[in-house]
Amino acid sequence: KAVLGLDPGLRTGCKVAVVDATGKLLETATIYPHVPRNDWEGSLATLASLAIRHGVELISIGNGTASRETDKLAGELIKRITAQAPQRKLAKVVVSEAGASVYSASAFAAAEFPELDVSLRGAVSIARRVQ
Repeated sequence: KAVLGLDPGLRTGCKVAVVDATGKLLETATIYPHVPRNDWEGSLATLASLAIRHGVELISIGNGTASRETDKLAGELIKRITAQAPQRKLAKVVVSEAGASVYSASAFAAAEFPELDVSLRGAVSIARRVQ
């Protein structure tokens, strides 16, 4: 399944990565739904666009800081997408972030994604965990 990975955060935003069914990175973004920016609607619009464009079927949410708030955001996203397109199947799951930062800062991750910031690599790791 195509997966949208969410690495929750507050001040620095939530890092987002979309991977295809094989784990290949398709697109990344940073959203700011929580304090201090509180861009809830803008974040939902970004996530909906990514989910629809890439045929996302699963949202994977890291269990770190702001996980509960981000889970609520994902729940609202699912409601909005399924209200517009009932045939779309979209689910969410919370996954452990244990080791994600270790991978993100590793030489392996840097070699695979030299153009990506370390924090966005963490979102890739969170997306791939459920695969």
